[in-house]
Amino acid sequence: MPIILITGYPCSGKSTRANEIVAAFKAKAPDRKVHLVSDEMLEIDKSVYRDAKQEKIARANVMSAIKRFFSREDIVVVDGLNYIKGFRYQIFCEAKAEQTTFAVVHVGTPANVCRAWNEAVQKNPWDEDLFDALVFRYEEPNGMNRWDSPLYTVPYSDPIITPNEDIFQSLFDSIIHAKAKPPNFATILKPAVSIDYIYELDKQTQDVVKHILGRQQDGGPGQTVVVADDGTVRLPIEIVATAQVQRLRRNFVALNKVRQIDCGRIKGAFAEFLNRNFGTA
Repeated sequence: MPIILITGYPCSGKSTRANEIVAAFKAKAPDRKVHLVSDEMLEIDKSVYRDAKQEKIARANVMSAIKRFFSREDIVVVDGLNYIKGFRYQIFCEAKAEQTTFAVVHVGTPANVCRAWNEAVQKNPWDEDLFDALVFRYEEPNGMNRWDSPLYTVPYSDPIITPNEDIFQSLFDSIIHAKAKPPNFATILKPAVSIDYIYELDKQTQDVVKHILGRQQDGGPGQTVVVADDGTVRLPIEIVATAQVQRLRRNFVALNKVRQIDCGRIKGAFAEFLNRNFGTA
């Protein structure tokens, strides 16, 4: 689901540009569905930008709307202030996690022009103090940042965006034909593991620890201890401290919580892990 993020000052002509882009994509790629997500569509009132808590809720609603349209082929145009770089980064990460393409369109209208256009609005203009506050808080996109790239700046004086324009063709190519960036390892969801598996992982490794420490106490260091049909622990010639074995157990459990192994192989795998760390493998 390619994402095109529109950003700019209040009353900068963002919605006009968003509608132009939607129309151009529909004409250029009639086989693709194009969805428009905007404050107006979600009935987000301008007053929410006066309260940080309400604004956070509004951003969450925008993100939820974007996720509702997730698909490999559909295009989503996100029309709004999108003035916080952290929010743009969040949407960028969602695009990477979905292994889809992403672009930012900055509507480059000067603040004084936006103010004049706002004053000319007959219905529901921005309050002057809120307009000034949002202009002050605006974090302009920077194409050097990966979450603002590729960045297309559209001057307010440019004519309507059509499928024949160079800027739209470049945007089209970056969204439709570019290869999606691979997701970061940290953003890839780990496969869910069952509660029973975690219990078995903890219990069986504890059993191995108790067994080898008991054998060491009875027969001294340097023994070979069978802990399973497929698992043998070769103790080093020095006495192994309880704290050392428990630390290794915790490391093994932490590693295998994120990659589930067969429960019948836990003791054998733990034995191999201990042998490598004892230097007796």
